Amino acid sequence: MNAQIGMDINERARRALTRVPASIKVTDEMVADVADALRGAVRAAYQNASNIATSRTYEGVGLEEAKVRRAEAQALARQYDKLADESR
Repeated sequence: MNAQIGMDINERARRALTRVPASIKVTDEMVADVADALRGAVRAAYQNASNIATSRTYEGVGLEEAKVRRAEAQALARQYDKLADESR
């Protein structure tokens, strides 16, 4: 995963846990668990975007245009799949 995105997720997890009551000690393990959950959500969003891109239909357009659009959608889906893999 992009290092900056990873840092942002960890920082967001830490900020989210600042809302935990002071009586509960926030540990690094808790931050890691929340960050992992955020990474899972990001990964799921990328996978969903990939599925949407590849499931489009191109009714009402010419065959050549449909082929071009399909190729673009597949390229976009590959990018989303790559981002999903990097967010593990």
